[in-house]
Amino acid sequence: MRNEQLTHPASQSARPAALPDATAVFVHWQQAELGRAEDETPDAELPASGYALVWNAWVLHLQSQAPTSAEKPRAGHRTAAFSKAWHEATPEDVVRFLQIRPGQRAHHQPGRQISEVTRRRYWRLLDRIYAHALLQEWVAYNPVQALHPMERPAPEQPTGHMLPPALWQALPRHFPGSDDLQGARDHAVLRLLYDLALAPEEVRLLTLGSLRNARQAEMAANDKPSFIQIEGTRAAQNRCLALPPATQSALRAWLAFRRKSGTPAAPRAPLFESRKGGPLTIRALFHIASKTIALAQQAGQDRVLPLARMGPQVLRNTAIVHWLHAGVAPSEVVQRIGVEQVRALAHLQHCVDALQPIRLS
Repeated sequence: MRNEQLTHPASQSARPAALPDATAVFVHWQQAELGRAEDETPDAELPASGYALVWNAWVLHLQSQAPTSAEKPRAGHRTAAFSKAWHEATPEDVVRFLQIRPGQRAHHQPGRQISEVTRRRYWRLLDRIYAHALLQEWVAYNPVQALHPMERPAPEQPTGHMLPPALWQALPRHFPGSDDLQGARDHAVLRLLYDLALAPEEVRLLTLGSLRNARQAEMAANDKPSFIQIEGTRAAQNRCLALPPATQSALRAWLAFRRKSGTPAAPRAPLFESRKGGPLTIRALFHIASKTIALAQQAGQDRVLPLARMGPQVLRNTAIVHWLHAGVAPSEVVQRIGVEQVRALAHLQHCVDALQPIRLS
């Protein structure tokens, strides 16, 4: 990396020979993000399908920017109208992209007008992608972080969502049966979300070796799953959880179908596979949760209410809130869900208070 790139960050021609195009950098970032195991954000803020829409809008925005005097293309460098590449973005480009203009629509949801909250989410998305690019040494600096604090969208106060108590209690009655391959898989997935409040990404990354027998050791051929070992990038995520009887039964049924299907049985093989092989996809996990929630909601016609969230994260949130309401100490809850401090539950305080005021700290 040349010294002048650090002195003049607007020049972002870092390692041009290995520099990916806009699509490739987005895909690379997205694949890296799949390894993250976070709580409500960012999935609850912006649908995964919306990420690409916002990034594409950003790339088109850059291509429409006229050059400043300091950005005039060199002779032979452009043969058509000036068009900025993703790695040439400046803080000024970010500011222009985030400006709220009359009649402007949200890029990820064109039916809605852009809001201050939406601006913050776009800012955060761009920040994460350029931070990833900086880590890969594809850019010399992060133009999003270079914005003056006064130009940044105001921070938002994130809040989690939960299912209504009656819907939560009725939900297991609408879990699919375990009498076929897909039903057995989905039932086991739902029990882990419902009973253990696993994070969606933790469910996706489970392997056959994650299941443990009654001695908390790796299972032999005839063993029954009694515990599940969760592993993550943070120390708090590494924990061994006892499986409730209903969850044990669901996993035994799934393992029986899984063995019959002939899929790999190595310890590192995914516990839940997608139809195309490999770990269960984010889309499939969301579909499993949302379809079941919708069935339970439709069955209680007298209590149908608009739901803010219907994905796997809302199942985790609701389980956490009900544990707290049942008297489980916040310090124990954070150990169960694999986070370090009780303050990680703050985004659910309003949900807890709606059932019964409980001081989390």
